[in-house]
Amino acid sequence: MSLPVLRAPRLVLSPASKGDLDFFTALNSDPAVMAHISGGATGRSQTEREWHRRLGERSVVDAGLGYWIGTVDEEPVGWWGLGHTASAPGTGELGFRLMPAHWRKGLATEGAHALLRHAFVDREVGRVWAGTSTANLGSRRTLAAAGLSCTGEPFPGVLTYEVRARAWRDRLTPTRSCPAAST
Repeated sequence: MSLPVLRAPRLVLSPASKGDLDFFTALNSDPAVMAHISGGATGRSQTEREWHRRLGERSVVDAGLGYWIGTVDEEPVGWWGLGHTASAPGTGELGFRLMPAHWRKGLATEGAHALLRHAFVDREVGRVWAGTSTANLGSRRTLAAAGLSCTGEPFPGVLTYEVRARAWRDRLTPTRSCPAAST
């Protein structure tokens, strides 16, 4: 069994593989992409370790959890994922990274919607969560637009968001806002 190809209005999400390592490295070597993740660009060896874990222990294909490369007109623009967390069965961790040329175009939200539909309609995922830095306003807006609600700040500077299957199916609106980012 493999992950399915997912479609959004302008985006095609295809299952990621080790063959996408050059693209992952290009994303991770962009300081703007990594500013809120690692504080700066990372190299190929760090990217290989990251994706060995993502495509290994962080993917449970039979449960529909894994990672996708998003393309627009066959051009890779970023990746999206529903990562497996061993301590939380039936839960997916939503994540995404896009090349800066594709920021602020709604693509992150389109991809997130496609993954949520996959998780809650095609599979039996009960909850999807995400984490982001308080300073990452773009990700915070994307998560809220995709229907996730802020659930707190477990560590200074880190916010968590979530949506449960029933709330997503019922299209409940987010109930809690995260604190404003300090400038």
